[in-house]
Amino acid sequence: MGGHMATTTSIQRAAQVGFGYQQLLPLVEAALRADVPVLLRGHPGVGKSALASEIAQRLGLPILDLRLAQKDPAELAGIYAPNADRTALQLLPPDWALELSQRPMLLFLDEINAAVTKLHQAAAYQMVLERRVGPLHFHPQTRVLAAGNLDEDRALAVPLSSALLNRFVHFRMRVDPTDWLLWAEQQGLHAGIRAYIASFGGRAMAILYKNTGEDAFATPRSWTMAARLLAQAPTKLAPQLLCACVGPVATEQFVEWQRVASKADPRAILDGAKLPELQSGPLAEPSLKLAMLYAVGDLLARQEKLPPKWLERTVALLQAPGMDAEHAVLLLRRLPRAVRLQLEKTKSFAPLAARLVDVQLQALEAADA
Repeated sequence: MGGHMATTTSIQRAAQVGFGYQQLLPLVEAALRADVPVLLRGHPGVGKSALASEIAQRLGLPILDLRLAQKDPAELAGIYAPNADRTALQLLPPDWALELSQRPMLLFLDEINAAVTKLHQAAAYQMVLERRVGPLHFHPQTRVLAAGNLDEDRALAVPLSSALLNRFVHFRMRVDPTDWLLWAEQQGLHAGIRAYIASFGGRAMAILYKNTGEDAFATPRSWTMAARLLAQAPTKLAPQLLCACVGPVATEQFVEWQRVASKADPRAILDGAKLPELQSGPLAEPSLKLAMLYAVGDLLARQEKLPPKWLERTVALLQAPGMDAEHAVLLLRRLPRAVRLQLEKTKSFAPLAARLVDVQLQALEAADA
């Protein structure tokens, strides 16, 4: 009974809080492969369009991005014009409708609830339910994915009719810092921004997404724009460009964090005679401690062969007073396998490994309790 209640509670919580990017990929893919239309909702800039593109790749379908609010309802089904001998009217369908009828595609109805009228919704209903635009029927292997913002986002979202809503399976997409950081690392985005977001650990969600009501505010999309700008722009322009992407509040926090974090020189830590103080001072702050570990990890990852002193210092750092086991695991996971193997060969690694195993076992026991 207890297990059933726990499962029910977890399902309810997932429906309310939503799923991360990586969790959604197999769910949305399974629904679309079964030819069941999907409506995906989430805050602006959390990655709905990126997920649609990846789903299209998984399905092997070209994607057609159609935003109903940018179309006049009358043009959605095409227009009628006299035929060549002017004896009858013939339909001139939109070019995108012809595409959908001629080959399999993923129809992505983005921003489906953004200031659309009842006429727009009627057209969407026809596309989702009847798989057609006017008299043109979709290719039988075409799939339909829709996305919209949440009602609380003040993004001109309007209620959709119950008839239209009932034609979809519904998923809510949440901001997931772990997923974004994994993607950002794969994309090679600005290391400073990645380290900043990661440094907040469990609080990173509030850093990655925070709608302040300003024109520019923090979202995964705006942090991505900021990371690309900072990688290319002169340093002196960085604060202004960052502010233009994520707003003044997030910019001030990042600049101050970067100022303090810059004092944790990874080479000085690995070459020095004394380990940094982690129980007091600036590096006692969890976000700055993680920033220091990111800097050390990035430096180690760039080396083909590590000096013996660096190997010993890294292991000593991971066992230093004030260093949590979770932080040690985070650094080790970030390192390439070749670097980890070098660390594991040091004499001082065995006690660290035993400690990390104990921590992981305790976590598993706590989860089973």
